[in-house]
Amino acid sequence: MKQDTGLRKLAGVCGIYCGTCPVYLAYRENDTGMLKEISKSRGVLIDKVRCDGCLSADRFSDCKHGFLKCANEKKVTWCFQCNDFPCQHLKDFRHVHIINGISHHAHVIESLQYMKKYGVEEWVKKQEKLALCPKCGKTLYWFARNCQRCGTQVHSKTLQNKESLKNWN
Repeated sequence: MKQDTGLRKLAGVCGIYCGTCPVYLAYRENDTGMLKEISKSRGVLIDKVRCDGCLSADRFSDCKHGFLKCANEKKVTWCFQCNDFPCQHLKDFRHVHIINGISHHAHVIESLQYMKKYGVEEWVKKQEKLALCPKCGKTLYWFARNCQRCGTQVHSKTLQNKESLKNWN
């Protein structure tokens, strides 16, 4: 699997949009509170809390879902390229990592199907738009219920929900 330096690096191997990940976003926005929280909860030094996306050379060491290793073994970049897609591991993955009542992984299979049909870059562009606060335009953490900048309630807006995927075209 090759590393990517463009938009595609924000498309996780498993169908997650890396651009709203706390590790990715906190580093870029110098969100010291979130950086400290991640450092403490993951048991790593704060200067190690950095990731440029799972297809980049600089990946967070604590991301251990196994999809990157599996993709390398199967010689694919994204799960949708695998002959076993969608595998049981990916199906089970949809039901883990729920914060504030929001499941970050719930729609990974639908996201991967969208990538396969319309292209990874198109999917990332749509995710970038969905990730923004509708009032002030700040990029939100995937689990945000309120915008960190302006306080706008955003919990009804989920980044990877089925309706958003259906209505993209």
